[in-house]
Amino acid sequence: MSDLFKIATNIPALKSLHNLDGVNRKIVDIQGRMATGKVVNSASDDPALFLTARTFESSISSYVAGQKEIERGLDWIETQNARLDQIADILIELINLTNTANSGSVTSAEQQAISVEMSLLVQKIDEILSSGVSAKVWTGFSIGNLSQVSVTGTTPATITSLSLNGTNLIVTGTNTALFDTTLTHLNSALNTILSAEETMGAYAKRLEFEYDDLAVSEIAARSQLSTIADADLAEEQVNLTSLQILQQASISGLIQANQAPSTILGLIGK
Repeated sequence: MSDLFKIATNIPALKSLHNLDGVNRKIVDIQGRMATGKVVNSASDDPALFLTARTFESSISSYVAGQKEIERGLDWIETQNARLDQIADILIELINLTNTANSGSVTSAEQQAISVEMSLLVQKIDEILSSGVSAKVWTGFSIGNLSQVSVTGTTPATITSLSLNGTNLIVTGTNTALFDTTLTHLNSALNTILSAEETMGAYAKRLEFEYDDLAVSEIAARSQLSTIADADLAEEQVNLTSLQILQQASISGLIQANQAPSTILGLIGK
């Protein structure tokens, strides 16, 4: 006997309702994928794919964090290099002033003026060393995959450590040996600063390569994640349109199934 005549339990209507519920669930799933752009939005969608996607997302976060750390490190190194370069410029100026004082074309009064100027410049170096250049340049620091990064030698925390105190810098008088000693100390200090700049620059170059490597790894991971997790929105739209048509058909079928018992009762009444 056909289910159509069993009006106590409207089996055709229940079947139509079940089909409609199934279509509605699929529509909700597609709308979720279109809203997020992802094939899998929860572990229940596809446990294995969800785990793989989350693993890639974790790797991407690690690559991004590494790049940010290196960026901060490079900014720090560039700041230190700028201050060291400032000291180097002052030292070069001090060497030029010493040569001028020793040229024989200046008077003793001019030598005194040069000495005062040099004293002020040395004070500026002392200020930069004490408040500008970090001791970590010499004592060591870590950035990215580089650990215990440092410049060789002792920390020139003050002008004394660079042999730039008053007794070592004499630019007055006619004693050539004193001028030579002054130039020796200035050139030694300049070499110390330039060597530090060179080493820090090498570390910066190394970090730039490490940054590029992390960037390439990040792009590769994003590409792999896109392949397995990104939804094809064009395909999802086509599927959504098809399901919406089925939804309308299911609703129509449910309406007709609900009308069937009334038709049977009408037949009995006759």
